[in-house]
Amino acid sequence: MNVLVVDDEPIIRQVLRTMISWEDHGLKWAGEAVDGEEAWESLQLGGIDLVVTDILMPRMDGLELVKRLKQTEMDVRVVVLSCLDDFAYVKEAMKQGASDYILKPTMEPEQLVATLTEAKLALQKQRDERRKQEELQEQLQQSNQAQRGIRLQKTWTNHRADEELEAEIFTGGAVLSSWIIYVTPAMRLSLAHWSWPSATAFVTLNAHQQLLLFENSGSDTDTDAYKMASEITAFLCHEGGLTAGSFCITAVSPIQHPERLRTLLQEHAGLRHTCFYSGLRKEIWAADVNDSSEAVGFLAEGQVPQEEKQNLLRAIAGRNEEAAVYWSEQVVDTIKQQEPAVEQVYSFIYELLGLAAAFAGQHSVGAGTDEFERNYVAVAAVQAHLQMDSLGPWFIQAIRELAGGLPGSGAGAVESYSRNPFVRKAMQYMQQNYHLQISTSDISEYVKLSRSYLSDLYGKEKGESLSESLTRIRIQAAKRLLEAGDMKVYEIAGAVGFSDAKAFAKTFKKAVGCSPKDYEERQNK
Repeated sequence: MNVLVVDDEPIIRQVLRTMISWEDHGLKWAGEAVDGEEAWESLQLGGIDLVVTDILMPRMDGLELVKRLKQTEMDVRVVVLSCLDDFAYVKEAMKQGASDYILKPTMEPEQLVATLTEAKLALQKQRDERRKQEELQEQLQQSNQAQRGIRLQKTWTNHRADEELEAEIFTGGAVLSSWIIYVTPAMRLSLAHWSWPSATAFVTLNAHQQLLLFENSGSDTDTDAYKMASEITAFLCHEGGLTAGSFCITAVSPIQHPERLRTLLQEHAGLRHTCFYSGLRKEIWAADVNDSSEAVGFLAEGQVPQEEKQNLLRAIAGRNEEAAVYWSEQVVDTIKQQEPAVEQVYSFIYELLGLAAAFAGQHSVGAGTDEFERNYVAVAAVQAHLQMDSLGPWFIQAIRELAGGLPGSGAGAVESYSRNPFVRKAMQYMQQNYHLQISTSDISEYVKLSRSYLSDLYGKEKGESLSESLTRIRIQAAKRLLEAGDMKVYEIAGAVGFSDAKAFAKTFKKAVGCSPKDYEERQNK
């Protein structure tokens, strides 16, 4: 503990400094002062635990210093030094809060050590008791907050209002704000043990999501919300060590009536949905009272892309890298168009990556698929992306890596590699005749197999149907012609086997994501 010695006589200060070995007794000589005024200035800087002070000094005496310490409730203990003829002052100092006293004329090293040790132990005990009291108060407060949170969860689960709880929360016409923190599992940070002393209630929805309810401090709800947003964000970044992109927050404010309290989860779900699909990079998404009806009415009805999923898995099974990447892009595009619920998207992508790894494992058993599963087939890896604009490219890259590592895959492999001579023959025919208006019947006639048998054979081998391969080959050729910039769109349509320019444009946009004209403009900028 740090000790400050206060005495106007230099010789006394010198004696005290050298009388004992301070460090041996868990003490440290932290400084000295010539009077109470100088001592008070040192105490304001902090870091002092024990004060050894003379009584009679110029400017501010020891008695006044003890009184001031008592008035400010400073966390220090005081031992006073005295002579035989000023014992009345010592008694007054003891009344004012001094721990003990030492008579200068009879002072011995053992007595100084014993007195300071006793003061040190008393201060430690006082601090321990205060800390325990604060912990108990905090636990009680946290218990109240957590209990309110549990009761809130019950109202949402049972769809039954807790009028007693609502009356307690809205006591005195309180105006509230609600916040949900979403943290990516990749941060390996659980919110379950976090505490918010100033919150009215908090609900740990899961290890990575926590709902907080605060009472606004003033009538200006916008200012309160901004202040609270700043405080939460600062806490997450500084105390939690989070970085931008590893968390997002949804906010609902002001909450002035119990009815809105009952629909908080729906409002937050609507905001989370908007955050996930919007493409706007920001950490906080908020709704005010004017948005409540829209947020409450939110219902994610979009469906995950099942057909695209099956086509992707067929492409993986057929070691068709190009088709696999194409269908992964279609999966992402369909999700963006349909906008299914966020948790549904996470589950779907996680399941699809697992299935893709299993299909790939049929051709490549060992380190390749094992590494893929470690890097990609994990709930935490999927949920690390708080927005679709991040999750989509990550998913496509995962499929590209998986498909590109399969035996017989790679650039041009879909055209050149096949274990079956009939499939190879069909592929060659499409490559040579895509510019004509050929159909699957023409292909099967050339190969000398029935259309249904060839289609089944080709689909199992290549992971895509004959018509899908033909369309993809035509679109690839169209892209090359558009990049050259020498032909009009309707001319290119005819040059790659389309009889109708509108049908070509529609097919091209579905496959590439933009119109032929837009593609040409982008390539020729």
